[in-house]
Amino acid sequence: MELHPTPESWRIALLTAIGALGVALGAATAPALLGGSGALLTLVVIAIVASLATLAPAVGAISAAVDVDTRGVTIRRFGRASRFAWADIVDVRLVERRASVPDGTEYHWMVPNRSGHVVAVPCLELADGRLRQLPALAAPANGPKSSAAHEHAEALAYLRAMSLVSYPSDQTRAASNASASATVAHDIHRSAPSIGSNSDRSSI
Repeated sequence: MELHPTPESWRIALLTAIGALGVALGAATAPALLGGSGALLTLVVIAIVASLATLAPAVGAISAAVDVDTRGVTIRRFGRASRFAWADIVDVRLVERRASVPDGTEYHWMVPNRSGHVVAVPCLELADGRLRQLPALAAPANGPKSSAAHEHAEALAYLRAMSLVSYPSDQTRAASNASASATVAHDIHRSAPSIGSNSDRSSI
């Protein structure tokens, strides 16, 4: 199962990337058209840096995807993949926090306003204590679009529960084997005759 950002946030991120790329290209060609004064070159550099700072998270939001199967979760962003096995994930949580441009969660709104925008982000709680957020699956915490993040978190939790049934971890298998061994030993002890039983005395 492959989970993606909401269609609305994907479109906003795409428009943002196109706009940022256009501004960067326009700023790069400005010195050739208007001359190469020092003040103009400074403005051009500032415009290009700002455009790239906007372009990078927008491309990251467009390319982001979360692939979930019975073995674990694969997070893809900028063409890079990070893999987390279900055995290393102890829980799936939903965290509410302010939206941020760098991780792409701000692209759920057409007009950026980080101080007032709150998103619900599905998170993977790892066995080593870390909390791995999945901003690609975030959604506004309030309003008609808030159900998207809850649905993603429920899908992750369901697949995690199914994986634990189908592919139990080493700790679970060890506990099951220990329990089975203890049961067998207890049954053998109960079935074994005692040394001072009637059968032993009659044979003497």
